Amino acid sequence: MQISIRPRPIVTVRPEIKVHRPPEEYIDLLNKNETEFRRLISDVESNSAFEKLMQEGLVKKINFKGRVPYHLYQEYQDKQFVEFLQKYDITNRIGWEEDFFHKDARRKVKDLAIKYKVPNGELRKSLEYCRHLKLTWEGLDDDPSNSFISLDNPENFRSPAVQNITSQSTESLENLSKLLEDNSISEDDFTEYFLSGSQDPYDIARELDIDLDTIQEILEALEEVQLLSVMQVNVVDDNDFQREPKTQIIAVIKRQKNPPRAEIQIDSTQQYGFRYEISDPDINLAKEEIALIEKLRMINQRRALTFRVINFIYDFQYPYFVSGNELYLKPLSQAQISKEMGEHESTISRILKNKSIETPEGIFNLKFFCQSKKDVIKRLITIREKTEIAKDLRNKPFSDSEMADILEKEYSTKISRRTVTYYRNKIKETPKFYTRKRKADDHNL
Repeated sequence: MQISIRPRPIVTVRPEIKVHRPPEEYIDLLNKNETEFRRLISDVESNSAFEKLMQEGLVKKINFKGRVPYHLYQEYQDKQFVEFLQKYDITNRIGWEEDFFHKDARRKVKDLAIKYKVPNGELRKSLEYCRHLKLTWEGLDDDPSNSFISLDNPENFRSPAVQNITSQSTESLENLSKLLEDNSISEDDFTEYFLSGSQDPYDIARELDIDLDTIQEILEALEEVQLLSVMQVNVVDDNDFQREPKTQIIAVIKRQKNPPRAEIQIDSTQQYGFRYEISDPDINLAKEEIALIEKLRMINQRRALTFRVINFIYDFQYPYFVSGNELYLKPLSQAQISKEMGEHESTISRILKNKSIETPEGIFNLKFFCQSKKDVIKRLITIREKTEIAKDLRNKPFSDSEMADILEKEYSTKISRRTVTYYRNKIKETPKFYTRKRKADDHNL
């Protein structure tokens, strides 16, 4: 009897983000719905200890007006970025600066994560930081010290100077709008070919019959507009926000045209329009005052995390917010948000619960934007397939293999044909291929 000894398989352990369960008191705060959260803030601010801290200058309410740079809502500071570089020994890799500061770096997250052997979530955050740095170097923010303020340290808050950013944003929008008009690019084509981020420039040039240099120019103009757009949140005094608290609306998505785009608006009079600035006391405080300051910090932290999640959803589902076309909704899991935010899954679940944003299509719970693969497959069959057959763009239904290819190429979601079949079989409105083909054949007769 011969015994063959095979070599031991090599097991590669990928680095993962370690997240810890937050304190119970913070969990209790996260569990409160928006009505309870507003009531808590009202109770805190009516407390005599709060009034005393305000009078002594230890606590201030900082209200934001106008356009607020998005990086005020980011968790990173210079120290955190340096720690990331040191943790994965990135600075010893030749050409890392070119990779991290390239204009298309965020589109190549998966490839860069493999190249540098880092988790996608940590890398994405660092690339976002690099984009802000690049803006500062290009003179779009004249006050670098006003960048990358951590919400965990509300003492650092101060009103930003945004005049240069706003003027630059206007110029960028006008440039992009002119390029679209000169090349007769419709709103639908702009959303499908440019905003999706999945189309190759060569494919766009071929499909739209436009020269490649022009396509590259439009993509560069779009990148500049998006770069400036994500730096700004519009804080407004709008009567439209004055609704009953039970609606739980956190923000409103406003759709703009020329060029097609979307922006986030928050009401300056609501709890997400201000922060508490807390100074380190030079005197001993009573236990009640210390406990109150800690509660104010946690309120700031919940506000910050809530808006970070909203901004991530806004960025991830951006083509939908611009077009209102549900075919542009991409698969997104709560686990994915948790990984991207570097937060515990239970924390993200609590943040998503009982909170809504308003869009031109209606008011949606945040969880609505956590679309499943099953949801996307259903729409491909019940909406896209029927539309394309009715318009004679195709003469047969999508096969499961075709849908797997569409999910990978257009939705950046890798899925096997068998998995598509599994999900399709669970949807009553999506019969088998041959049943749908008979209907298509009847239409073609």
